[in-house]
Amino acid sequence: MPLGSGQRVLIVDDSPIMRQMLVKIFTDGGFAVAGEAADGTEAIARFEELKPDLTTLDIVMPKMRGVEVLEQLMGKYPEAKIVMASSVSDARTVMHCLKMGAKQYITKPYDENKVLSAVQKALGL
Repeated sequence: MPLGSGQRVLIVDDSPIMRQMLVKIFTDGGFAVAGEAADGTEAIARFEELKPDLTTLDIVMPKMRGVEVLEQLMGKYPEAKIVMASSVSDARTVMHCLKMGAKQYITKPYDENKVLSAVQKALGL
């Protein structure tokens, strides 16, 4: 049985190349990509519209940083499963995101096995 078994994922990253990489990783892993967003404002709108099983959220983005998006989503949807994604592996930021409710943290460049492992843990699979 595929890992993701059709779980719906929302990918949030301002880089089209990074979104493409994640789409491929998730699709190959048996997940359904419900949608994509390129900035923090769009991320919140897409989350509310799609109600995904899981969201990957880039930290450094225009309009609204991922940390602010995380704060807003966790405030309104405490059951949301969010995995933070960033090229910034600064320990303070990681700890802050996990304290606020992020389930896992993945770093760029993406490693397919690490991404799928983090996502499975976040979803409790």
